[in-house]
Amino acid sequence: MFWKLIAGAIVLDQLLEGDIPNSIGTDGYSSYTGAGRVQDLLITLFAASSCLLQVINNPRGFPTAPNALLEALAGSQALYLGGKAQAMLPGRSRDFLKWEAT
Repeated sequence: MFWKLIAGAIVLDQLLEGDIPNSIGTDGYSSYTGAGRVQDLLITLFAASSCLLQVINNPRGFPTAPNALLEALAGSQALYLGGKAQAMLPGRSRDFLKWEAT
């Protein structure tokens, strides 16, 4: 699978983009880059690299994840799923809950 990623057989063009219902879009949806997807990807890569480093340092032992790392992964997934749920709401409800930095 790693080789397919490097060779380009697995397309990652829109990895960080999500769809939201939108009457203006050509198919009823429009895409956006989700902050939840970005932070979820980053924390997942951090957790995977932590486990990989443990395996490199001790190949005979099973890697252990600290509780803080598991809590960070759980929080990251919760934020991602919350953003996904918000994106699925119809127009006015979604806009009411939308938070924008000023």
